[in-house]
Formats: sequence, structure tokens, C-alpha cells
Amino acid sequence: MTNTLTVVVDRIWQRRLLVVAVALVVLFGAFLTAQGESTTYTSRVLVSAGSTRPPTQDAILAQGYTYYLNDPTYQANLKQTPGFPTDIYGFSAEFVTGSPLFVVQVTAATPEAAKDAAPKVTQAYVDDVNDRLDASRNETTADMTAAMMKVWGDRLAEGDPNAFSAQVQLQQQIDHLNSDQSNRLTIMQSSVGATAQSPGTTRDLATALVGGLLLGCVVALLAGAATRRLYTDYDVVEKTGVRTFDVIPAGGTPARDARREVTLRHLANLIARSNTELPTSVAVVPVSAGVGGDRIARAIAEHRAAQGARAILVNADLRGGDGSGQPGVAEYLRGPISDVWDLATSRGPAGFAEIATGQAGSDPYRLFDRGRVRALIDAIGEIAELAIILVPPISTAPESQIVADLADSTVLVIERGQTTARDVHDAVRAVNQVGAQVLGAVLVDTADRRGPLPRWARRSRPDPAATAPLPEVRTAP
Repeated sequence: MTNTLTVVVDRIWQRRLLVVAVALVVLFGAFLTAQGESTTYTSRVLVSAGSTRPPTQDAILAQGYTYYLNDPTYQANLKQTPGFPTDIYGFSAEFVTGSPLFVVQVTAATPEAAKDAAPKVTQAYVDDVNDRLDASRNETTADMTAAMMKVWGDRLAEGDPNAFSAQVQLQQQIDHLNSDQSNRLTIMQSSVGATAQSPGTTRDLATALVGGLLLGCVVALLAGAATRRLYTDYDVVEKTGVRTFDVIPAGGTPARDARREVTLRHLANLIARSNTELPTSVAVVPVSAGVGGDRIARAIAEHRAAQGARAILVNADLRGGDGSGQPGVAEYLRGPISDVWDLATSRGPAGFAEIATGQAGSDPYRLFDRGRVRALIDAIGEIAELAIILVPPISTAPESQIVADLADSTVLVIERGQTTARDVHDAVRAVNQVGAQVLGAVLVDTADRRGPLPRWARRSRPDPAATAPLPEVRTAP
């Protein structure tokens, strides 16, 4: 089973240009932002919310005052205070963990402006909080006085000693209330200086680059999961449920060509292993349009012929044609030629004979009568040990289904970057409908590339479990 980390790395590597593009966009945005930044200066003032309560309670109160000052709505209201500094960039508060202290910090363009504004902002906040506490206390005092006068007012006017005693008790309660300094704020230390805050361009750009690369990797993974085109064998498994039994890498360099040749010989070995009874026929069925099917069919014929097998390549792709102009499959199926020896070309440097497509006409499907196709396969079996039959894409050519049904075995060809998951679903449904004996699917990269082999092309092949017949794949409605 393909390692999950390998799958992630491969998907990112396949879309490395996308990763780089996203990283460059983020880096460019950070650069433009950094260009507009300048050095700022921050001045701080220490404030206490301490009282006679336990320190833990005062620490919680200090946090509450910090959050209160940092609230954008409250800051907007505080800025309306008369004499509030207008030449600052902003202000905020930070609490000191585990203590009743917090710091009010003000940022401005110059150190003088920061040092001048910090005490004013802090004093405005402290006065606002304390004034609200005083107003609440005065309201409470007034309510207490009104309640006492409601009960004792008349008797107090009459000089009742009990009324005077109630008045004294009320005054004691008011004095106690006024002496309570709980929840009030006190400035402990005014601004003593200003600290320069440089824009940190290098650090910001480095952070943006790392963040851009991470974002690019995420985008690449999402793009790989979202695309319906198939690029790797695990794409095929995840998106179609079909296991590939080999992956044919691209050529283009000596190393790539050598690796491609080895993989094609592995494929020829699997064909020979799966078809021990002679003669035998193998239908090479492309899932989608492209040159992959032709290359795979020729490679199988060539390598089996190199091992001494009498192989014939039958080009039954009458929709594409081979452009040779020679009589071939079409003429045999139509009837004018009944001897396949008259159709097979002599063995060339590749070591195998070949039967051309012939002249099919406007609708090749009409020629593919099951009896004539079976007769063609039987006739080839009399002169050759192995018939490799290349057909057009099964998703668009119904006659390919007939050949796949009558051949001894079938190989599906998936082209990297060209075949979609829908194509594979349609192809598997077609072969399942007739119960064709499918050896497996081959993922082939038909491009010529430069550079090192990708990871997906270097993994060991084949997977023994993948040589089993294809499972039925249901096409979603």
C-alpha cells in the first residue's frame, strides 16, 4: 500500500510550480506591506487594580480591565474624551500574569509623541473607570439616604432621638462605602521612555515566504484531490477504485528511457505469466484517446517477440487508422480477404508481424460482427502464439467491448494527465457488462521529460495484489 506521506509529497511535487507561484504572491504582498511601514515608538504606563482582596481576585479584575480597554467600541468612545491625544497610532493594554497590575501602551510616530500621549491616555482611562465607580457609589448613597428619610424623615424633623440614631448609622454606612477603594484604578508608574519598534522587514519576508510555501502546499494538495484527471496510480485507486498493476514512466533522458524499458519488460513478463496457454490473444484497450495504447501494444509485441514468441500486432483501431493504406483488419472483417497471411507484414527489426487497420469506412462498428471477430482471432492463433489486439478507446468505441469480450485477456491503458476518472468508470463498466477477463490497468506517461525520475515512477513494481481481475466499479449517477 502506498505510504500516505509519499502520496502527499508526490502531489506537492507534481504541482511544485503552483506552490512556488502561491509563495511568490504571498511574498510580494508582504514586500509591498513592508515598504509602507516605518519605525514606531511605544511608551508604557503601569496601572494597578489592587485592593485588600486576595491577589487572585485582583488578578482576575486586572484581566477584565485589560479586555475592557482593548475593546474597539470602548476605544472609539474613549477617544471622544476632551484632551485625548490625536497624534498616536493606537493604544492597548496587557495584563501582568498572576498580579493586579496591567500596562497601558501607546504607539506613536515619534518617541516624544509616545511619551507625551501615554500618561494622557492612561489618565483618561483611569478617570473614566473611577468616575463610573464614583457615580455608582453616589447613586447608592442617594438611594440609602432616600430610604432613611422615607422612614425617619418626619420623626427627624420632630427631634426624635431614634431618628437621629438612624441618621448616624446611615452616615457610618456612607463613610464605610466611601472608604472602600475596591475596583478603583491607580497609576503606579508614568511613562519613563519610549521603545522603538522597527518594521522587521527581513523577518516579515521570511515569515511570509514560509507561510506562502505552506499555503502553496495546501493549495497543491487540494488541487490534486479536486482534479478529475489521473496522474498517479494512487489517483487511480482513490478516484476510481481500480488498482493499476504497473506504471510506465515517461522517457526523454537515458535514465528515463532505461527505466521505461525495464517497466515495459515487466509488463511483457506479466502478460506471459498470465497467458500460459498458447495460442493466446490480449486486447489492449485504451481508456481515453491518446498514443498510450499504441505504444503499450507495440512494446508487448516487441518484447515477447524478443523472447522467441511468434507475436502479431493487430491494429483494430479502425477509427484512428494507421495511415499505411495497406489492407488489414477492415478487409478481413468485411470479407474480401479471408487469409490473415495476406494481411500480416513480414517481421521487421522489431521482431513481430503486424496487421494494419485497412479501410474501415464511415462507421467501423458495422464491421465488428462477433462471428467475424472470433474468426479473425482464431485465424491469427493458427499462425502465431500471441496476438496483441489494439482497439480504440472503449469509452467512445463500442466495438472495443466486443474485442475485449472475445480476447483471452484484456489490458486497460490509462494515460497520465489525459484520462479522467469518468473515463475509467465508463471503461470498467463496459468490460464488466460483458464479463471480460481483465488482467489489470496500466498507467502510462507518454511525455518526453527531462530531470530526475519522480517518486511515483521509482516505486517497485508490480504489486502482486494488483494482478487480480478488476473489481466492478459503479459509475455515480
